[in-house]
Amino acid sequence: MPPALRAHLRPVADPPPLAPSPPPLRPVPPLPPDPGDAADAGAHAQEPAEAWEAQDPLPEPPGAGTLRTLALIAFEALEGVRAIAQLGPWITTGVAQQLRERRAARTELRTLTRDARRTVARPGRAHAVRDGGVIEAVVVLHAEARATAVALRLEVVGGRWRATDLVVL
Repeated sequence: MPPALRAHLRPVADPPPLAPSPPPLRPVPPLPPDPGDAADAGAHAQEPAEAWEAQDPLPEPPGAGTLRTLALIAFEALEGVRAIAQLGPWITTGVAQQLRERRAARTELRTLTRDARRTVARPGRAHAVRDGGVIEAVVVLHAEARATAVALRLEVVGGRWRATDLVVL
């Protein structure tokens, strides 16, 4: 460093050490009362499982429009038009891995056959059945030459509906 610059620099004292930060806390719902406790038996007439379910209701299920959009994005991701990451909030990591593998197989097949056509699909009606915390749905996608079905199974994972199984037929 040139001596002219050194004359303008001052030594800086070391900052005081930082106090250790407390570990991060995460919210935990209160435990249900012990059914064997006689003092609380009259105050808490609900069973523990019912009390827990009352605190953690199922989120609002996705509508037909959401299911149609989810099926269309999954189809476009397999065709290579969209990124699989766009489905991120709606699918589990296992489904994402399965989509990556199927997309790679389709890309390899298109490369070998030199098929550069792009399939544009329109979603049809969504048919869904809900049984408790599980929704099973199917959406038919209509393309020019053929129709494709997308089967979905959604379950509540981490407080939200996520596709735990997704198959594009």
